[in-house]
Amino acid sequence: MLQPSTFDNRALNESFYRALINRFHDSLGLSTQSRLGECSYGMAPSPTGIMTFMIVAPSRLLAEQLLQEINVILQRVATLMGGIGQVAICIAPPQEGVKRVDSLPPCQMACKIFSVPGDIDLLEA
Repeated sequence: MLQPSTFDNRALNESFYRALINRFHDSLGLSTQSRLGECSYGMAPSPTGIMTFMIVAPSRLLAEQLLQEINVILQRVATLMGGIGQVAICIAPPQEGVKRVDSLPPCQMACKIFSVPGDIDLLEA
């Protein structure tokens, strides 16, 4: 019986993406690192199949601060994360401990999506 491909190994994939995100995080300035430290991350294809790097902020204020630094974020993603075509800055307030009326829907995620430029000089990394 053939062994499954190592590319199907979830732990290996998670380790790879964690290392990639850590490298991205460490390549930024300290203030941006601090802001990103409060966020969650993920990668997923868009409905049209474009791989998207999602940065999920817990508040609108933090998301707006990250939007002010979007050019630097896009440049670092283009340099370090080949195959990522978009970056999404999202807001998803924490849900635990939030009291709400049962008739109201849970808070939805809101995102602003940016295309990653394709002409970044790899020597800048």
